[in-house]
Amino acid sequence: MIPNTLKISALALALAISSSSSFGATLQDLSTTLKQATKNDPQWASTVHGYHASKESIGIFSAGLKPQVSLSAEVSRENGYLNGSGENRYNQETYIATVVQPLFRLDRWHNHQKGNATEQRIDAGFIANQQAFYMRVVKTYLDVLRSNENLQFRNAEKAAIKRQLEQTVQRFNVGLIANTDVQEAKAAYDISSVQQIIAEQDLALTLQNLETLTGAPIENVASLQANAPITPPSPQDITQWVETALTNSPVIAVALHAKDIAQSEYKSKRAVHMPTLDLIGSYVARDTSDESDTSPGDLSSSSVSIKLEIPIYSGGSISAERRQAKQLQLQAEDNYNLRKREVIQNTRNLYRVVNTDVARVSAQNQSIHSAEEALKATEAGYDAGTRAIIDVLTAQQALYGAKRDYANARYDYFFDFLQLKQTAGTLNSDDLAHINQWLVPQTAQ
Repeated sequence: MIPNTLKISALALALAISSSSSFGATLQDLSTTLKQATKNDPQWASTVHGYHASKESIGIFSAGLKPQVSLSAEVSRENGYLNGSGENRYNQETYIATVVQPLFRLDRWHNHQKGNATEQRIDAGFIANQQAFYMRVVKTYLDVLRSNENLQFRNAEKAAIKRQLEQTVQRFNVGLIANTDVQEAKAAYDISSVQQIIAEQDLALTLQNLETLTGAPIENVASLQANAPITPPSPQDITQWVETALTNSPVIAVALHAKDIAQSEYKSKRAVHMPTLDLIGSYVARDTSDESDTSPGDLSSSSVSIKLEIPIYSGGSISAERRQAKQLQLQAEDNYNLRKREVIQNTRNLYRVVNTDVARVSAQNQSIHSAEEALKATEAGYDAGTRAIIDVLTAQQALYGAKRDYANARYDYFFDFLQLKQTAGTLNSDDLAHINQWLVPQTAQ
């Protein structure tokens, strides 16, 4: 059974159904995206099939310890002489059944142990791939929300600059301002038009990426609620996060089991020098016939034997393979230590990043209020004749820039927090369902 089977929460499904009835089309939320991607994404399907294919290889490692049974049959025609009666021709049918049971093959025993470690590595690798799949789904979905919200800001910014341009033209027409202000406002409007076109293109690209992932057309998307919680990671202890990562990280588990595989491989190569002992049982049946009465007739025999084989010399290949396996074992140990250090470093870094994201969201939210007050003051100064139109346009751009930065900071927080859980090895579909509860319907542009 595949570990950590993908699940879609009942709450997320209920949210999708209720929102769908309101919009007249299937709501594209995060849980719906995960469900569709699990079913339709070719990359994930390839991962699942590769996992099952790898699991089938486990039996190969233990096959060397089990009995080997073979059946063979042979039909021949022979010419010979019997009792001085001249040339005789015989038809002979031979049937042979052989069973070989290894009694002592130390190299194959270590291969069997290698198979156990390989199975554990395959399972750990699948969990790592599954968590990477979750993050790919989240990133693709959040990219749509980023581009969608950016387009809304660009539309609002363009509309605000258009109103400013219209007011500037009116003032110019009555002789209150110079033509320079009109041209500056027009230039700002043209730039905002270009930025709007770029934002529309970005949204189209991210929607296409989402459709490629899900294999379904996208009409409605759910955006992040304004009151979605932005809180520090729990527990608020970096040491506990590191300990969790060392215990649960599938990346470390893969490296650990790869080290065990390399160790078993070295032991297997070293054991090739050892004697081998096999129990062999065979049964032979022959049926010989000709046209005379002197035919030998039927003959059958059975035997049981023990075969001892001692390898002496094979051109130096066995020793070379043993030395090679030893170096590969040392390499696997180095890789394991490296992965542990990387996971510790990444866990600490992401823990700090998430805490920084929390502070950043708060600061960006405050910057919006500051930008709004600055815009009001600049507009008042422009009306009083103490500020130029370029100052108003700059203040407007600063306000919408602050709103975009605030939106991106919130998306960064949720993505980085899931990355932290991925690095710690605890990420699962319930985490996506939890985020899905904070999504609200929003029509894609």
